Amino acid sequence: MRILICPHQLGMVGSQLNAIEMASAMRHYGHEPMIYSAPGVLTELLRDSGLEWAEAPAPDAPGLGWSRRLEEIVRQHRIDLIHAYEWRPCLQAAFGAGRQIPLLMSVMSMDVPRFLPTHVPLVVGTPELHQRMLDQGRRAHLLEPPVDMDRYRTTDIAAARARFGIPDGALVISIVSMLSTALEKLQGVLEAIRVVDRMAATRPVRLLIAGDGEGLQAVQRRADAVNAHHGWTVVQPVGFQLDAAPAYEAADIVLGMGSSAIKGLAHAKPLVVHGEAGFWRTLDETTAAGFLHRGWYGRGGAGIRDLAGALESLAESSARRRQLGAFGRDLVATRYDLDRAAEHLAALYVDTALGRSPRAAVARSLARSAATSARYFTSMRFGSVVDREQWAREGAIA
Repeated sequence: MRILICPHQLGMVGSQLNAIEMASAMRHYGHEPMIYSAPGVLTELLRDSGLEWAEAPAPDAPGLGWSRRLEEIVRQHRIDLIHAYEWRPCLQAAFGAGRQIPLLMSVMSMDVPRFLPTHVPLVVGTPELHQRMLDQGRRAHLLEPPVDMDRYRTTDIAAARARFGIPDGALVISIVSMLSTALEKLQGVLEAIRVVDRMAATRPVRLLIAGDGEGLQAVQRRADAVNAHHGWTVVQPVGFQLDAAPAYEAADIVLGMGSSAIKGLAHAKPLVVHGEAGFWRTLDETTAAGFLHRGWYGRGGAGIRDLAGALESLAESSARRRQLGAFGRDLVATRYDLDRAAEHLAALYVDTALGRSPRAAVARSLARSAATSARYFTSMRFGSVVDREQWAREGAIA
């Protein structure tokens, strides 16, 4: 089949990188994938992949440019199926070209906005969310975030550390993350800086921060202050890394959430999972089941106190770090392997192409979606902060 894959944009977000990796894998199953997306920091990676790319307007740009261009691409390239990632491309495709040809939606966020059409099959990334969507009557499928186990593996720690100028003997803590307030990612990075600042008083430590976003300047200012206080580099922001694998490989400990956390585990590194409202928790034999079920994320905790305790415990025992690293890589190989995920997605494409909904069900679903999404956009423009926060909690992050 000719499959048009529509990431939200080519930015540094796990689902967008996953969209490219999975599209590449689809060629092994006889499909002809094509990417439709606005350009971004992953454009170079997309070009290197050899995938066909049709440049799109930004999906959140005013007007109907994204949807009209989508319809042109579908017609010109005789597309058989559209696979849209995250809520905005999903919504626009459902009301555009997705009315004429099969559409599959993927939402890799921690929740699914209620305004998305219910007649369109939906892919989510955690068992907990999958069950919730089934309970709501959606045609939901589970496809957990895939990881290329050959690409994300530790082979030469010394070379990775040399790349970033990290001296021998330093305890390296790595974060690969967007520096944005979404899901309190920026807040987590700033908390990590505070904890590592304290740790640096008693041990050589390096916090390696790979990522970009609206919080980069705040992170850089804080890093400069900490480094000036100690007289050596404790906190090292390195900005966006097209290939983030060396940042994981250089680490003794990884901090993260979502697909970033999983990639840290693939490198056989102990992991402290970050979430919202002060959540920090080490992956170990007692916490693995919860993360596998609800995703690599959490909500609620003691913030800096929990993170400091987790890092000090891991810093004290290299044997425990090796044990947890091996445990984590085995877990990822069993659960998140890219080849297994690609086989599942290829089958989902066939099921989606064959399983069209009745016209009456489509009409009801789109009418409901139009009314609910209108309330969302009204809230974003005229609503209170509380209204906008509530929508964000439901996965409708603007």
